[in-house]
Amino acid sequence: MEFLHTYHDGSRLFKMSARALSQIPIWKGNRIIDLEHVNNIKLSISNNIELLDSGYKIIQYQEEDHDGILIHKSYLIDGQHRLSILSEYFQKNIDVKDFIVTVTEIRVDSESDAITYFNQINNVKPIRFEEDANMIINRYIKELQKSYPEKLKLFRNGQTRRPYLSIDKLREALQKMANQIKHIPLDQFVNKCHTINDDILVELKMRMFNNKEKEINIIKKMVELEFALAWDDKYKWLNTVLLNK
Repeated sequence: MEFLHTYHDGSRLFKMSARALSQIPIWKGNRIIDLEHVNNIKLSISNNIELLDSGYKIIQYQEEDHDGILIHKSYLIDGQHRLSILSEYFQKNIDVKDFIVTVTEIRVDSESDAITYFNQINNVKPIRFEEDANMIINRYIKELQKSYPEKLKLFRNGQTRRPYLSIDKLREALQKMANQIKHIPLDQFVNKCHTINDDILVELKMRMFNNKEKEINIIKKMVELEFALAWDDKYKWLNTVLLNK
């Protein structure tokens, strides 16, 4: 990537290889891809792939790798339909000539910041939450994350290990219940999550006295942090939120 310019919001403009861009993953909080829109873009460029050389936005934040080490990871947050065309193009044409594209990159500190940035760059296109599961999910993830101290970084991206909560796994769990959970007010959802967290902590505090407890170190850390929503890394406790709505 070659740096070109810094904008007033802190984002930076780069130029880079289109092939390299095509390999950057799409942010998991993005809208569900619209295949009809993809086809319309293909028709509009009339097979001239180099017309897709601008308008991409990337976020970069820290997430854990398989060894629990924090690394910088980039995701495409705007331009996913054009990127899908680029990816298909380079996959089908391995030896095709590369070309230069421009991208805007911004660093964010959390998933909540990523959601805020996504909403800012999409404010000209009002989001209809009832039509897109990921947009519904973003609201609940952001409100839950905001309800806990940011400095503790309890919510993490990537291959997160307990006691920290994996945003990726939480998102997967919420995707299965998006149509049901959207009927629960945000504040009610957050309050119920806190209640469930407190209930799990009570159980874990009792288990701390069991000398044969295999996961005693994780239990102690969760009790110390006063955060236990990641105890069940399948997040089945979300079903309790639905049952009590």
